[in-house]
Amino acid sequence: MALGLRCFRLVHPAFCNSLAAWTRPVSEGTLKRVSGRQNDRGQSMASPAVPVRHFATKKAKGSLDHITVVTADGKLALNQIGQISMKSPQLILVNMVSFPECTAAAIKAIRESGMNLNPEVEGTLIRVPIPKVTREHREMLVKLAKQNTNKAKDSLRKVRTNAMNKLKKSKDKVSEDTIRLIEKQISQMADDTVAELDRHLAVKTKELLG
Repeated sequence: MALGLRCFRLVHPAFCNSLAAWTRPVSEGTLKRVSGRQNDRGQSMASPAVPVRHFATKKAKGSLDHITVVTADGKLALNQIGQISMKSPQLILVNMVSFPECTAAAIKAIRESGMNLNPEVEGTLIRVPIPKVTREHREMLVKLAKQNTNKAKDSLRKVRTNAMNKLKKSKDKVSEDTIRLIEKQISQMADDTVAELDRHLAVKTKELLG
């Protein structure tokens, strides 16, 4: 059993870490630059554990935070490379002065975010007018949330399969009872994560549609 527990400790972190690593790696240089800029503003670089975008309608500024921007160095959240602020209830500003080379990619990401946004640019300043939130727009956001939830579930299934395959390679070192126990624990972790994804989706759907 001691060997089995040691095996689980090897599988368990890999399983958890994979859940938070569904985006392409970013170069070390870019991470240092982002970290330095974020620390100067006293902000955290932490990303959501569940890759479902925040589709808030009441907190417009926060809705842009984790739009994924594809840069030459990898994928980064918009709030990691731009300073987001509310100019007025109808206008969000994204200042790209820290990463001017990513301005075009940020504009593209905002336009393709599925939030019906049409940004305008002035140098390194991106202006994002907030559209009127219609019933049709809310339904579109719910549809997009479901699509992202399904993508997360697909990624989770791949992580679970990889963990199980890794476990099978240890069958010559541990007993079958231990293997079954660890398989059960991995499955439970996956099921719990799916339930959490569904819970977040239900909360957001209710928030948008009432």
